[in-house]
Amino acid sequence: MPAQDKYQGRGFIGLLLFLLCLHLLVLDASNNLSLFRFFNGIAAYAPADLLLLITDLGNGVTLGVITLCCLVKRPELLLRVVIASVLSLIIVPLLKQTFDAPRPAVLLETLNIVGEIRLKHSFPSGHTATAFLFAGTLFFAFRQTQIKCLAIGFASLVGLSRIVVGAHWPQDVIMGAFVGLFCAYAAAHCPLVKLSQLHKALIMAFLWLVLVICELDKSFDKDLIWPILMLRWGLIATAAMLIWREYGAMYRTKALAGIARLTTQKA
Repeated sequence: MPAQDKYQGRGFIGLLLFLLCLHLLVLDASNNLSLFRFFNGIAAYAPADLLLLITDLGNGVTLGVITLCCLVKRPELLLRVVIASVLSLIIVPLLKQTFDAPRPAVLLETLNIVGEIRLKHSFPSGHTATAFLFAGTLFFAFRQTQIKCLAIGFASLVGLSRIVVGAHWPQDVIMGAFVGLFCAYAAAHCPLVKLSQLHKALIMAFLWLVLVICELDKSFDKDLIWPILMLRWGLIATAAMLIWREYGAMYRTKALAGIARLTTQKA
């Protein structure tokens, strides 16, 4: 195994061990509450719309579109992303249903809540799991340390925002991060896929359409604020532009070739 791959694997395992140590720390109820109070207190000083925008980056549709934009440039990661996503969609709801942990709004009389008030299925944080799944995939897909650090930093920001808006306890966020990284690690052992340009175009278009349908359903949610809607639809438009720029030339070439053949036959 190349030295770079060994270093990468050790760094990832070290990150998982760090999260496990943090989880052991917050198993103490007083530590869990103290950390919650500290980060949740930030909500009193930060703009609510900004906090909602940051925490929405862990939403399945929002981060799904961001992932799709990355897949346009790195389509060989498609199988890994699908497998990691399926694992997360199985593990996170299973843990939520099994523990059925109450949210902070149920147990605390005073706290800062930004956005929707949720009461059930606190453990683990789904938004955090999604963000760290994305970060973990990038961690294995790129060798540059800067990209790895940015990806983990992005996911950490999303996770902390879940505490700031009053939606989750620190232990929920830490376990969500662990689950997301575990899913990415499991999927990283899958081979990279090689697809034809046509198959790439069809798959990207299909995924884009699925995300649009999901967002059309969510866009009628009265709790969504207009900056979030603008963010999501702006990302969807960006994904469409990237897909067309990457694969549209193929169809334009085929169309021009077909027109040329028709012209030749008529002549």
